[in-house]
Amino acid sequence: MESCCGSAPEVSAVLTFWAALGIGLTTSLGHCIGMCGPLISTFSLAQGRHDSRLRSLLPALLIYHFGRLNSYAVIGLLFGLLATAAQAAGPSNEVRGGLFLVAGLLMILMGMGLRGWLPTTRFIESSKLGRFTSEKFMGLIGTPSMAGRYFLGVANGFLPCGPVYAVAISALTAPTPVHGAGIMVMFGLGTIPVLVAIGLGAGRLAPSLQRWFNLVASILVMIVGLEFLFRAGKLFGVIEAIKWGFWPVF
Repeated sequence: MESCCGSAPEVSAVLTFWAALGIGLTTSLGHCIGMCGPLISTFSLAQGRHDSRLRSLLPALLIYHFGRLNSYAVIGLLFGLLATAAQAAGPSNEVRGGLFLVAGLLMILMGMGLRGWLPTTRFIESSKLGRFTSEKFMGLIGTPSMAGRYFLGVANGFLPCGPVYAVAISALTAPTPVHGAGIMVMFGLGTIPVLVAIGLGAGRLAPSLQRWFNLVASILVMIVGLEFLFRAGKLFGVIEAIKWGFWPVF
């Protein structure tokens, strides 16, 4: 049992990296087009007043998204530090199991909210904090300087967002704060291609496709949540293994 659980955080972190990238990509094709698409389009139009050429607009968009990635890294780092502090405060298996349990339950709730089965995502994004941050964000959207574009991306990264919070929760199970930052960066990288395309004037996906990708993203979030619950069960000694016939699944 010790050898299994000893390598569990590292294995989970690697799996969560790829899951975070997949959630970022599928979320960007659904939720982000509706939520961040108008903001990115407005940013591109404002930047186009200074210089609408592709060779000027693309660097502006990339610097903007680099700032957003930095914010995500900070969020993941903070959640990872919280997890590290919690693990240092008590018995390793019990605390780690508790973190996996809390993170798993919260991710399942956020995944259900992303699908629209619960109002969790809508509640986060329509909060007073969300409206206040959006207003400040829009006030900076026409900045012509590279530094201004970078800090605008930083501000965007801290906008209340259901999928961002869902992935940040998974950083509670990261073995180190750096792993937590990496999980959030992978999520952010997954969202960049679609959002850059929107900023460059690419057409929107049909609403039916957006709903389909939202469904895929919510399922991915809930699968990661279930994986965390299974891992909590292992750490608590409730679950030994999950098999499909003779094949070990977990």
